[in-house]
Amino acid sequence: MKRFPGTGPRVLALALAGALTASLILPAAASGAIGDGVSPTYDEAYYATLDYYGNLTEGSVVKSYTLNGAASLRDRGSYDQVVNLTDGTVPVTRDGVTEFRFDQAPAHFYFEGKTAEPFDNLPWTLSISYALNGVAVRAEELAGKTGVVEITVDAIPNENAGEYARYNYTLEAMAVFNQDDILSLEAPGAQVQLIGNLRAVLFIALPGEEQHFVIRVGAEDFSFGGMTFLMVPATLS
Repeated sequence: MKRFPGTGPRVLALALAGALTASLILPAAASGAIGDGVSPTYDEAYYATLDYYGNLTEGSVVKSYTLNGAASLRDRGSYDQVVNLTDGTVPVTRDGVTEFRFDQAPAHFYFEGKTAEPFDNLPWTLSISYALNGVAVRAEELAGKTGVVEITVDAIPNENAGEYARYNYTLEAMAVFNQDDILSLEAPGAQVQLIGNLRAVLFIALPGEEQHFVIRVGAEDFSFGGMTFLMVPATLS
């Protein structure tokens, strides 16, 4: 189970326009060097891997930088470990700042910052439970079973999440089943789409909604590849 999208801040560009007219009669000392205005920009996503029930097992922020010709970058963030996903440049981390200095700077640079911290601030808390033929059962006991497996996802809004996330993020919950391996499939309220021999199940919750998603799968030899959840801003027109 698995992109949760990114929950951290995005680059915000604020442009101020103004006009100045003056006659420079006397030379003036420069207050400092004037830069070229070009600096690295980035996008980010938070990924969380969950166990069968919704508990966090591993989390990390992955940042994608466009360097715009810069030979180095400084990233502010508190990480348990920093992993370079692009080249062999070794990061230097000190006081919440991670710095990369490149011998040959790539056009695009990616790194992973392992951290569990954002997980508690996601806009939904997810919990998952299971039943076999109407009887509650542990997920670890379901592999190879015959009968109807019921998977229930409880999505509860998290009041500790930031205001923007609570009022703008949507939740998508997805699962895929091989039609050749199942006898039946029910998912009330979901979009169920046949793609080749795969049946894709998609649930959607709007910002701030509490939802309880249910999938019922009939099988003679049950197997399940898990669920994927996305928490992303609503940008539909």
